[in-house]
Amino acid sequence: MASSGLVGRTMDFPPRTPWHLTYLPAGYQWQPATGDRVVINHHRILGGMRHFGGHYLAGDGVNDAGLFCAELFFPVAATYEVTVRPGTRGLTPQDFILWVLGKHATVAELAADLANVTVVGANWFDGNYYPFHWLLMDASGTYVIEPTGGRLRISRNPAEVLTNTPALPDQIRRLNGRLGLTGTAFCAQAVTNCRGTWPAGGNSATRFQQAALRRWRVRPGTVAEMQDFLKSVTVPHNQDHENNYTHYWAVVDRDQTEYRFTSCRGGKTIKRNLQSLLGPRAITFE
Repeated sequence: MASSGLVGRTMDFPPRTPWHLTYLPAGYQWQPATGDRVVINHHRILGGMRHFGGHYLAGDGVNDAGLFCAELFFPVAATYEVTVRPGTRGLTPQDFILWVLGKHATVAELAADLANVTVVGANWFDGNYYPFHWLLMDASGTYVIEPTGGRLRISRNPAEVLTNTPALPDQIRRLNGRLGLTGTAFCAQAVTNCRGTWPAGGNSATRFQQAALRRWRVRPGTVAEMQDFLKSVTVPHNQDHENNYTHYWAVVDRDQTEYRFTSCRGGKTIKRNLQSLLGPRAITFE
């Protein structure tokens, strides 16, 4: 959810390697899992990341230009290309955020560069493949990138919320059905004026509606208000599903490039700001 310059998200994705708040410096070099040439980042990044075999996977993050990006699970709906198009850089879905935040300052700059990469449905270094779509935010607004029809398609996200599958237009259509509207055009006023019962349940369509209602009826404007919402949609830890729970909350102040990382198992919150992180080496905060 994006509101009043803040972005809040829960990380519910179930990989077994732990998530940590991590800093990557400008000039950081990394290898895409496709085996393509090494990428050299232009921007410093602060985000929730996993580390496996010497490689970082970013679940979300903000860079020193104030560009924010987060991945959300997009099974069934995602269609990636099978092979890398000639003359483009090949990336897996898991590589994509590091390329977005490491190489671009704005959404417009990223949009102009999308044709120069091919995202293929291939395994990452841990031997797994994860389909994603992505939430983006900069000073110009909130956007989504979705891999449909084999290509990456970027569009403005007027709802300013995103969850897992289905795609944004389908999520808005379902929300509109709840509001007595038709089509896929988002109507903020209709959401603001909604006085019906809040949707219950934990699937991604319901969570999208919960987030949209909170975004436009309550309009969280402080870190505490954003954290209250994240608590309300947290998936609790269950021993029957050892890794399928909310691993962390993130609340990011994009304007200040400040990131609050809260571990949902330990309850510890770590706050760091890119303005004070200038060192040449990667740092994992625990």
